[in-house]
Amino acid sequence: MINFQEVPLKTFLSDYWQKKPLIIRNAIPNFKNPLTPDELAGLALEEDIESRLVRETPHEEPHWHLQRGPFSENDFNTLPPTHWTLLVQGVDRLIPEVYALLNHFDFLPQWRVDDIMISFATLYGGVGPHYDNYDVFLYQAQGRREWSLTTKECNNSNYIQDLELRIMKHFDTEEKIILEEGDMLYLPPHVGHYGISLSEDCMTYSFGYRSYQGQELWDSLGDYLSEKDTFKNLYQDPDWSHLKNTSEIPSSAWKSAQKLLQQLIDNEELMKSWFGCFATRLDRQAEQQLPLPLEEDETPDMATFIKELKSGVNLVRDASCRFAYQSTDSSSESQLYINGCEWETSGVSPNLLSEIANNRFLANECFRAHLNSEQNQILLFELWKLQWLQIEENETF
Repeated sequence: MINFQEVPLKTFLSDYWQKKPLIIRNAIPNFKNPLTPDELAGLALEEDIESRLVRETPHEEPHWHLQRGPFSENDFNTLPPTHWTLLVQGVDRLIPEVYALLNHFDFLPQWRVDDIMISFATLYGGVGPHYDNYDVFLYQAQGRREWSLTTKECNNSNYIQDLELRIMKHFDTEEKIILEEGDMLYLPPHVGHYGISLSEDCMTYSFGYRSYQGQELWDSLGDYLSEKDTFKNLYQDPDWSHLKNTSEIPSSAWKSAQKLLQQLIDNEELMKSWFGCFATRLDRQAEQQLPLPLEEDETPDMATFIKELKSGVNLVRDASCRFAYQSTDSSSESQLYINGCEWETSGVSPNLLSEIANNRFLANECFRAHLNSEQNQILLFELWKLQWLQIEENETF
């Protein structure tokens, strides 16, 4: 759990989350950096990992330069001693110890998490003044960094044109903060920030949360309806008995269309199912990093698998997967959503579903009591065959 100190967690969620920034000193006590700068650079050499280099040339226009990975060792060997930053996306999907850091943030819904990006900056390194459309926690894992903040002109028109980077053209600093090792800065959407490394070796962990634009929700709902082929209600004309002008669209006409769409929006079961799929969908990078399912010739039968679980092994959720569930007040049934799909869970214990969805690491005692039900066994077996649930430490049969 994050050490909020003077600001109680309840106050943070009600007064700061998506509203205003907060500095959290000594945010993760006893933190140990899971990887070195060299190891981070090693990840940036990999083709299937999203990485970027941002260089600043203060005395030469254009001042900002973006290079996308994968990189070579020569790329790093030829960099200047100062004014550059390496960023590696989705490190939580690659390093188990980084993935485990998300447990500190379980005061927020897991399905809202995007990923953990880690940056390494040399002295004076940064990525320029900018704002984001999402919430982010910026944790200072190594070195020191100065942050300048503003709430002014954080809009789509305020950026330097002809740059691939979205850098604010005008940045009127309202506050300056220095983060020491162990400190963290929370930023809601649309707060401009400009971080500059004050150390030769500066590592920052960015715990980012998803943002949902209205158009994105609407497009997703349309795709869901097309896939399910369920919205077949017909538009009904209004009363034309008083029609005078045959090319006029009276308000009664578009209101009939509005009524049809409103019936869709008011369908709670449909909206619940769609949103569960939407909230757990994977981005392209995460889809590419999903593990391959087990081959049939390396998969034991379910009885052998369950026997292994009963022997005391633990389970771990794959870091690329997204799990969520919904409970209903009127029924003991729960709906499970994984990676953008709703799962068939008839007869599965709701307590088992909540254990799987709420815990990245599943100690044996979390699921052992549920192993005597065949439906519970089938669910665990199917998720293990997909390798979305894995036996801890890659133990094999």
